Amino acid sequence: MQRMPRSTYRVAPNASSTKGTFPILVLDRERRLHVPLTLFAKEAPSQVDDRTARKYLASILPFFEVLDREHEQGAARTWDVEPHEVRIAVVDYLNRHYACKVRQHRLGFQLVSPTAGTRSTVHVLLAGLRLYYHIACSRELYAFPNPLQDHTALASAAAEARGEGPDGPPRMPEISGVVAPRARVRLTDSYFRLQGGEWRPQIIDDPTLPARVFAGGRSLKGWGLREDCITHILFESGARVSEVLGLTLGDWARRNLLQEATCFSKGSHGRRVKFLRFAATTAKLVRRYVDTDRRRLDARGYGVAEHLRAAEAGDEDLLDVPFFLSTRRRRLSPQTYRQHYWNPACAAAGIDADVHQARHWYVTMAIREIYETARDAAQLQRRKRELIEYMGWRSGEQILAGELGPEKVEGVLAQTLCPLGRGGAGPSSSTMHPPRERVGSRKEVLSAHLPPRQDGIRRGLRVGGQHHNLKPRMQHIQAVCALHHAPHYIGNGVEAD
Repeated sequence: MQRMPRSTYRVAPNASSTKGTFPILVLDRERRLHVPLTLFAKEAPSQVDDRTARKYLASILPFFEVLDREHEQGAARTWDVEPHEVRIAVVDYLNRHYACKVRQHRLGFQLVSPTAGTRSTVHVLLAGLRLYYHIACSRELYAFPNPLQDHTALASAAAEARGEGPDGPPRMPEISGVVAPRARVRLTDSYFRLQGGEWRPQIIDDPTLPARVFAGGRSLKGWGLREDCITHILFESGARVSEVLGLTLGDWARRNLLQEATCFSKGSHGRRVKFLRFAATTAKLVRRYVDTDRRRLDARGYGVAEHLRAAEAGDEDLLDVPFFLSTRRRRLSPQTYRQHYWNPACAAAGIDADVHQARHWYVTMAIREIYETARDAAQLQRRKRELIEYMGWRSGEQILAGELGPEKVEGVLAQTLCPLGRGGAGPSSSTMHPPRERVGSRKEVLSAHLPPRQDGIRRGLRVGGQHHNLKPRMQHIQAVCALHHAPHYIGNGVEAD
């Protein structure tokens, strides 16, 4: 595999930009304005998330530069040649710069097979190119059909939707009861399809994972109170790193500055559609961070009380006050936390774990607790719905089942996650494994580490018209964290052993 070329294309903010114009300018190697890419930078955020649009742009710039270099050396290919030539250029780029094996499938599309040397961002490149050509076609900058789309698949899907078949009469509607319902399978129309790229849930059944990450982090220079807060919230809430670092002081204030904060979700485009919950000790840690380390970086030098007074006076909107600040006094980005704190902490601890695995760890612990404590099958299903609602999953059971199918999820979770039986009272006690050895009783853990009940705080979720209590599952997760984490900071800087 050839080394990935460093792009000499430049992306610069448009200082004279006004609403409706081009906020970002893309300059080619000769510092000339690249109009199609500049248009892409403007229109992509209207179709995907802003962060995703930036990733797409960064991933496709080296591809355009490679085409430029080859064109200068006598190659006839440019980005706007016929679809067949564009596809050849993409295959060549995948082979040389991403170490992918590309072969034609019998149905006509190209199957992209990653190898040991393939970069993990290959899917971002393919999605970015597909969106780029979609925008170029819609703006009539590209005179041919989108080369990254499988138009045969599009035609077949359209014909199936109309009820047309290769032979025989038109298909009857499913409501008639004459024909069997179609399987609701989402088909892709991508011409390049990544083999083995399906998402599969990872089972992280190691209760000591938080402690190992904390131990590695606290051995690093630069790991401080801010990183402790972020990492605690990741493990205790099950949130994505972008959701945690997207929190504002207003999100926390909306939940009474206690153990919860409102939050956006993936695909909600900044709208607060769910909430996060974390331990009482973490809430104290967060308040201490806002009043100390964050105060030193705050533009006004405010702590919690000062921000609340300013909001009451109408001087500021707390939803515009980022929770976690970088040393440049801006919102700390997920990329900065991942590259400079999480990854070095894992490396120091001798583990290989992406930050998103904190979310998988939370789900694994939650599922285990559900199977341990559910009294019957009805309660098991209800509490799984509560978990799905809290996590903000759109697909529900499909997320839990992965590629196994809904009919196998019960047995797989019961066996793989090793739930604890309770004298045959559980939902599937015949498949339960023997109990694991525990450190202390649950009663002792909860009494030592969990807060008392506080009125006025939402403890559950409304599912199916009924209100269900999330507190037992949250307590279990927080208790595991309390048992295995490194010491919490309590009160005014005193550590609890």
